[in-house]
Amino acid sequence: MSVALSTPATEAEDIGALPLHQFLTYRISRVQAKLNAQATRLLRQTSGITLTQWRVIALVGAAGKTRLSDLAKEAALDKGLLSRNVKTLVRQKVVAAQMDDADHRAQILSLTPKGQEIFERTLPVTRARQQKLREGISEDDLRAFRRVLDHLEIAAEK
Repeated sequence: MSVALSTPATEAEDIGALPLHQFLTYRISRVQAKLNAQATRLLRQTSGITLTQWRVIALVGAAGKTRLSDLAKEAALDKGLLSRNVKTLVRQKVVAAQMDDADHRAQILSLTPKGQEIFERTLPVTRARQQKLREGISEDDLRAFRRVLDHLEIAAEK
């Protein structure tokens, strides 16, 4: 069964009757699911890690040292999910966790040598993937897309 797409002329008139595939949130969710599945396959092949683990490793690697609460804000990930992944990475000796001298409730996270090796091996692969995803998209379109994403992120926070 095929679904007829609205033309730009009728799109504004039919906004109340949009089919699900035309909703921004539906389209973003579909694209995100496909991108996440692709990234998961790539990360498994490259480093044997999950996408969430890569996000932790990448953010800690870029920061040098950081706190779990800062990671949660930066990655916009659920704190419970993030905490479980950090614990796994600590147990696997990929991430080191030290008590924060200024706030004994917080831990300072950093990469271990094993984590640094994973970071350095995986980063070029993820950068190459980003470059492939951008192929065929003009700089003007990328700037416009980023502006739209910024707008949607702000609207979602209201």
